[in-house]
Amino acid sequence: MFGLRLLLHPKGLKDLHPEELLQVMQAQSGLKIVDVRRPQEYARGHIAGAVPAPLGTTSQRLGDWPRDTPIALICLSGHRSQAAATELLRMGFSDVSHLAGGMLAWHRKGLPMTR
Repeated sequence: MFGLRLLLHPKGLKDLHPEELLQVMQAQSGLKIVDVRRPQEYARGHIAGAVPAPLGTTSQRLGDWPRDTPIALICLSGHRSQAAATELLRMGFSDVSHLAGGMLAWHRKGLPMTR
């Protein structure tokens, strides 16, 4: 279903490196962190406050959210978050970013996770 979209960087998607995402999280109280990994991956460790919305369910779970909600998408490596971003941007969301390098990059930097 998501095939090639996993490899595409959609126009309008902002890349945030781990330290940048942490800064945005601290500065922007309305930011919603959306984790598009599978439930098993989410359970192994996620960013505190992240909303689980596995790829394939993301547009349904966020369908009622205001389209100007700032959203940062998270996955393991950054590919699934790009696919989810494609869907959200197509739905009219205007402030979409993703964690470049995903949770692998977050973990490499030693940033906090919760279970």
